[in-house]
Parts: sequence; structure tokens; C-alpha cells
Amino acid sequence: MRLSCSAIALIGGFMKVAVIGCGAQGRGGHVANYNKINDIDLVAVCDVNFEQAQAVAMEFGIPYVYSDYRELLDKHNLDLVSVCTPHAFHRDQTVDAFEAGANVICEKALAVSSIEAAEMIAACKWHKKKMSMGLQNRGSAEGRILKQFIDEGGLGKIYYTRVVAGHVMDIPGYSVFHKKSLSGGGVLYSTAVHNLDLANWIIGDPTPVAAMGTIYQKVRHMKNPLISWKGTLGDFETEDFAAGYIRFENDSGLSIESNWLTHPWKVRPQIEILGDYGTAEIPLKIYVDQGNQVFDRTPKITESGNHFFEVLKDFVDAVREDRTPIVKFSQMLHVQQMMEGIYQSAETGKEVLIGK
Repeated sequence: MRLSCSAIALIGGFMKVAVIGCGAQGRGGHVANYNKINDIDLVAVCDVNFEQAQAVAMEFGIPYVYSDYRELLDKHNLDLVSVCTPHAFHRDQTVDAFEAGANVICEKALAVSSIEAAEMIAACKWHKKKMSMGLQNRGSAEGRILKQFIDEGGLGKIYYTRVVAGHVMDIPGYSVFHKKSLSGGGVLYSTAVHNLDLANWIIGDPTPVAAMGTIYQKVRHMKNPLISWKGTLGDFETEDFAAGYIRFENDSGLSIESNWLTHPWKVRPQIEILGDYGTAEIPLKIYVDQGNQVFDRTPKITESGNHFFEVLKDFVDAVREDRTPIVKFSQMLHVQQMMEGIYQSAETGKEVLIGK
């Protein structure tokens, strides 16, 4: 008989865990950090590249290795599953894990469409399981401090948020982020999702109602590009630049600019938030207007820590304690809808209504 989440928490037993996908995030983000959490039994890893899965298993002393995730789910009575495969496989693997009785933490982007994302959330609710996402920026002390400051009314009403994300002349060469058939999109789905999610969480997860966007593939037009990438242009299917504007139900707005080919002298704050009483940024800066003066209210931060560990530990604790993880259903879906809206607007050249 499978024990419920509350029963596991009550007896304080070991939780059986498996990781599907042994690439950079699967190995470095999930496997390595599960090994730092007490009372976790990491029983199996899986990857279509069996040799890669074997290498991870040998490195971390994991007893079972699979190339077929369905076989893994059939043979083990799992409490937690990490899904760390390309985005196109997230929906099926996550739903199958729920049906097998496991709770799931899925890598970003959650899916390749908001329809798939909604199906994953529905399956989680139907099977009465927990779900979270590998959004390590949620584990930062800066984000938590700024969210608390805003939640307590420190900036007043938030009317505008600016998000900037990407790399400095660096296209991820260790992944399939440049393959649209596997990732669904490029820099927006694969990189900017982190800062977009962090900003959305900090400002309180307002409901998005409309999106406008544009995307571009700059790498094909560069002369002798000074970039870090191991692929070839013939393989490149996605955008390396995306920009968009989101309108929220509460009449506030958010703009996002994401770029894998940012010039070094163009690096800017990752997040800027404008409110009635002041402004704030990530990396953390808080400025408050009082009278005719502006005061720096930025606190000193001594905590650094392992951001990915914090998010993974939160998920494990949420299952043990039978509570909601830090990444909530509405936040998952809203971020997916915003990104999808930007892509749809870029394709049609028009504003796209979200959730209609």
C-alpha cells in the first residue's frame, strides 16, 4: 500500500526519488542536490542516452539506471520524481509520474504550451499530488527580501515591472534549447523564464490579460560572431532575442527583454519594479521616496547559499508536510501564458488576449 504524503511526514521515513533526464540540470541541479537532503533515497536515474545515465549513477552511487522512463515508473514505488528532459516531453512524463503515484518537480519551461501546462496541473490535482518547478531564482535571499518588502506595502501599488534576461554572447551549447521541436522556443522559454517567474512572484502574481511581442534570430546575421556555442547555424531553429509587453488585470504592466547575445557593456539590472512609493531592483536595491528626497533602503545581505538546493528542499518539505510548494499552480500557468502570448503576438503582429 502506498503511504500518503501526510503519512510519510508523520513517520519521517525515507522518500524514494528518481530523476528523469541526466543532462546538466538533471545531474547538477537535481541529483547533486538530492544527495544533500536528509532522508532521501535516490534509487534511479533515467536518460535516453543510457551511457550518460550510467555515468551519473556511477558518480553518485545510484543503484538503478534506465533508458525508458515508463519502465522506471513501473518498477519503483516512487514518492518524488524530477523531470529534467527537453520541454516537449514534460507533459507526458509528468502526467505519467502522477498516474504512477509520485509527486513531481519539473524543470522549466513547464511545457511547450499553456494547454499542456494546464493539463499537467489538472493531473496533479486529480491524483492529489504535489508539483513544483526547477526555478532556482526563487531560492535567492534577494528575491525573498524584496517580495516581503513589497507584500508589506513598502513600494505602494506596483504599476510597472521591467525584466531583462539572457547571456553575454553565450548560446547554451550543452542542451537542445536551440531546437524548436524539442524546446518549443529559444531564449524566452529556456533562459528568460527564470527572471520572468521571479518578477511575477515578487509582485504578487497578477493575472495577465494581454501580450505583445517580437522575436529575432540575430546569430544568423552576425559577421564572425564572437559567441560561445558548440553548435552549427544549420541546427539553429529558435529565437536568440525576444521582447514583449504584458498587460495585467490590475492595470499594471510588465516588459521583458531576453537576449543570448547581449554585449558586455549592455548588462543591466535583471528586474526593476516601479511603485507609488519608490523603486526596487534585482540585484537588490530599494529606493523609497519621502517628501522631496529619495532614500536607499537596501538591507545588507549576508546569506548566499545554493539557490537550487533551496527550491528542491522546499519541494521535499512540502511533500513531507503536506503543504503547497513555493511555486504555485497559478504562477506556473501565468508565466507559461505570458511567454506563449509573446510568441503568438510575434507571429501574428498583433496584441494577443491571454486566457481567452
